[in-house]
Amino acid sequence: MRARSKIYSMLRSAGLTAVILMVSGCAGGSRTSLEGGATNDRDMFSPKRIEADVTFLADDLLRGRDTGSEGHRIAANYVAAEFARLGLAPAGDKDTYFQEVPMRKAKVDVEAAAMTIRVGDEEQALSLGDDFFMSGSVKNPNGDVTADIVFVGFGIHAPELGHDDLQGLDLSGKIALSFSGAPASFNTEIRAHHGSATTKLKEILGRGAVGYISVSTAADENRRPFARLKRFLGRESFDWIEPAGAASQNGRLQAAATVSQGVAKELFKGAPKSFNDVLSEAKKGAPSGFVLLANATMKRESILTEPFNSPNVVAILEGSDPALKDEYVVLSAHLDHIGISENAKGDDKINNGALDNATGVSTLLEVARAYTRSGEKPRRSILFAIVTGEERGLLGAEYFAHYPTVEKSAMVANVNLDMPLLLYDFTDVVAFGAERSSLGPITEAALAKLNVALSPDPIPQEGIFTRSDHYRFVQQGIPSVFLMTGWNKGVNGKDGGKIFQEFLSKTYHSPADDLSQSIDYDAAAKFAYANWLIASDIANGDEKPTWNEGDFFGDTFAGK
Repeated sequence: MRARSKIYSMLRSAGLTAVILMVSGCAGGSRTSLEGGATNDRDMFSPKRIEADVTFLADDLLRGRDTGSEGHRIAANYVAAEFARLGLAPAGDKDTYFQEVPMRKAKVDVEAAAMTIRVGDEEQALSLGDDFFMSGSVKNPNGDVTADIVFVGFGIHAPELGHDDLQGLDLSGKIALSFSGAPASFNTEIRAHHGSATTKLKEILGRGAVGYISVSTAADENRRPFARLKRFLGRESFDWIEPAGAASQNGRLQAAATVSQGVAKELFKGAPKSFNDVLSEAKKGAPSGFVLLANATMKRESILTEPFNSPNVVAILEGSDPALKDEYVVLSAHLDHIGISENAKGDDKINNGALDNATGVSTLLEVARAYTRSGEKPRRSILFAIVTGEERGLLGAEYFAHYPTVEKSAMVANVNLDMPLLLYDFTDVVAFGAERSSLGPITEAALAKLNVALSPDPIPQEGIFTRSDHYRFVQQGIPSVFLMTGWNKGVNGKDGGKIFQEFLSKTYHSPADDLSQSIDYDAAAKFAYANWLIASDIANGDEKPTWNEGDFFGDTFAGK
């Protein structure tokens, strides 16, 4: 009761009396109706209740819920108030619903950033934005390095795939130069993992490199030309910082930059192969690395903000089985969006994030309400994690996965809800990660109860498996599944694929993602039901989920 009163007090102090009435009155009305007339599990999910949540979370009042903003804090208070009303136990810091994630923002000092290259007697000072791009860093804010350059192909160490670009190369005290991405022959999800700069830097730094340069392949240059990076110069990046007393996870990287293909051609002068040679090899497969005759000096200085907090909102529904209640099925959704875009066309500058991800949070809240409406607790506990900073690099989920408020080993599975495109009554879904663990049969069985098909990823080139919060749990060895509404014809004949693609091209991450869209709240209730079925089957299973034998992500991360 004290937790509930505290949350309501916080809401009142924020001037949200109307919100309190909506949280306590509207939801209470839904429960009364259900108690009098619910005939099956599907009836526990209220389209009206989901609509009420989305309507508030996507309101202009919250100013786009940017990470660390007042609007995000108001949204977090709203979610915490609902957790308190439902009687869920607080699982944040100091017996509250909030896990405060310590963060900073960084941007590169464009006046101080510098890069010079030398090949033989020729020296060339590069122009920031035209020749090279550099961003600020919270964890490695400043660095000044001069070193010889070693070309490392794609920079990938993947012995499990019979691929190792770094074998035989001495990187101690050197700057590593690699192509962006990964070979096209890799499985799309594995390619997204190995192609990330984070994965590459872990291996490269572990071999003693002090700097890193990347350059686009021909395919990446066609998709995202280097020239476009100039518009991002000086843009702030977010990152979490280690809590007080935690061991630093900072690497030894002094500086990193991306260079144009024109600069790369200069760096390969006099080398055993030209840049055009290795560019062609990258298109066909994977070029081998070798020492270049080039040397570079890179200097980075970051302008840092003062530290600030942005909360994850965490609550627990305790399980009923004495032997299993100390294991947790984590349901996650991100609360943040991207805030205000001052350069957006037209008068509307607020990125409301109605579908990304007010719908995901709202359907998760409806899943929580369904458990309380049913009056039955699952055998395992359910941990609800409404996280921050997804739009800034999956930061809230990453922080929680590193510093969970329960034992890390006790989290047996993650079910993630992110941007369900609820503009049509879907007949299929894509279940990212399902085929990699025993969550696959559970997911398929749950969807069959709704007569919903399971479809393959329609846009594998986007690497979505590594781009939402569930991946941070995967990286801690936790089997995860993430549902996306599918691209088949909808119940009413609407073309799901066309609607989804139009959203991505015209609405995604823009002020148009607001409440003016024709959101199908009946479809939202069905989506909540699907996720409830999956979570409940996991929580009630005799055995906790396991990775499939030989699965890449299970073999890579399990046991962490």
